[in-house]
This record gives sequence, C-alpha cells and structure tokens, in this order.
Amino acid sequence: MPHSEANNNLEQTIACKILSLVADEEAKIILSDLPVFGANLTFREDIATLENSIVYPCQPIGWIDYSSLTKLACLNQQRYFDAQHFLKVEQHQLFFSKTVKVHTVNNDLKLSKTILTFSIVPELLNPVVVNIRK
Repeated sequence: MPHSEANNNLEQTIACKILSLVADEEAKIILSDLPVFGANLTFREDIATLENSIVYPCQPIGWIDYSSLTKLACLNQQRYFDAQHFLKVEQHQLFFSKTVKVHTVNNDLKLSKTILTFSIVPELLNPVVVNIRK
C-alpha cells in the first residue's frame, strides 16, 4: 500500500475522534516561552489558551529535541498512534501537521503525561486562501 494511501486510511480511521497527546513517563516536560536546554519537550507557556480553539499547522505549540519525538504518542480508546502522524518538527519547533481542534489541555504535567486532547478538523472546514494577482 502506498504511503499516501496508508495516510488516507489512517485519517478515515480517526476522523472526528478525540485523541490524547501523551508523553513517555520518563520525558522531561517544561512549560516556557522559549526552548529549555535539557528538557525533552518544552510546550508554550500559554498552551492552556489553546483549549477549545483551532490550531493550524503554522502555529508552533512548543519545542522538541528531535530524538524526543519518539517519546510522544497519540491515543484513542486504548489504540496507539505514532505521534509523527499528527506532529511535525521544523528547526526544533513542534507543530501539528494538520489543522486540529484542541479540546482540553492538562494544567499539571507533573501529575499526568497527557498533554492535551485534540481532533483533526475535517478538510471542508479548513480555510482556503487564494492569492489572485492582477
């Protein structure tokens, strides 16, 4: 099965389902407005403001050591998905790879490694921007 076809099947499987972004138990997670040296994952200090909002692929949600992407997973009703299906890393910045709706954000990452819950926004709801030159 070609990679793009496999991705389409994955998207159909998780369409409109709420996923939890979780970190490995040993991952060091920090909230800050800048990346923190020594942390596996640094999420925006204001990440709680993303609750009940739409987050676009161009909006950074934090910073990550490249090797730490393996410390993240996405779960839905005991089903495991590799976080790389939903997240991308560019110059150590962490982004969602698709437009998502963030439902909840964990306020205390010391008590639980569940960072947030989200669902993919269907393509029909994604805004289309067209530049027309005269």
